[in-house]
Amino acid sequence: IGIFILLYYAILKKLKPLKKLHRDIEEFANGNLKKRIRYKNDDEIGKIAKSFDNAILYINDLSDSKNLFMRNIMHELKTPITKGKILTESIDDENTKKMLVKSFDRMNELIAEIATIEKLTAQNFQPYLEMTTIDNVITIAQNLLLSEKNCKIENIDNRPIYTDIKLLSIAIKNLLDNGIKYGSDKIVKLKTTPEAIEIISKGEQLKHPLKYYTEPFSQGEKRNSGFGLGLYIVKNILEKINLKLKYKYEDGYNIFIIKLV
Repeated sequence: IGIFILLYYAILKKLKPLKKLHRDIEEFANGNLKKRIRYKNDDEIGKIAKSFDNAILYINDLSDSKNLFMRNIMHELKTPITKGKILTESIDDENTKKMLVKSFDRMNELIAEIATIEKLTAQNFQPYLEMTTIDNVITIAQNLLLSEKNCKIENIDNRPIYTDIKLLSIAIKNLLDNGIKYGSDKIVKLKTTPEAIEIISKGEQLKHPLKYYTEPFSQGEKRNSGFGLGLYIVKNILEKINLKLKYKYEDGYNIFIIKLV
């Protein structure tokens, strides 16, 4: 019996660093990217700990390189876009000027979307939740939209909602933008129901389930249809603020639904 008791405590002592290693790995997985895994002994557990520590260093180096690259490229893109917008003011042809300004605005919009994706995919990202109203969020989304005249707002109420105002307005704006760009009549309608916000546009029914279009585009069909990056951002935003995106097709209209309850 004494031998078994000694063996029991010896096994517990041997497993103790394994439990600590497990806690350290969980802490890293939960967003503490600066976590280091230390273990002095050169046994099997020590080798595993060292491998994980090397992996953490490698992941951090990749993350830092990616962030630096993204920030640099966005900064470098903004400079010629700003210069281009200034130069368009010297153009006399109004149609050409409007076309160029619209193109530059679209470039700025794409840069903002890339920055949003980078922010949303960060492991330690937390939304800023506060009390507001649905009509306030929709007004902000309208202001972000470049084609307000193509957007019709119906049945908007002022119900309170606890959410990240900026993120939800970006999600709504992206759905409105998709409806305008890819609807057959270039008109999008937004309305609220007791349970949801609905964005409605006329056009052909989606050929695939919604999940197909909410993944980042990797195929030509997604890239050409416009239902790749925009819906990917919408899906990720809504997941961060505990809302859901649904889709249905009725009487020739695509209806994207943000479920509020």
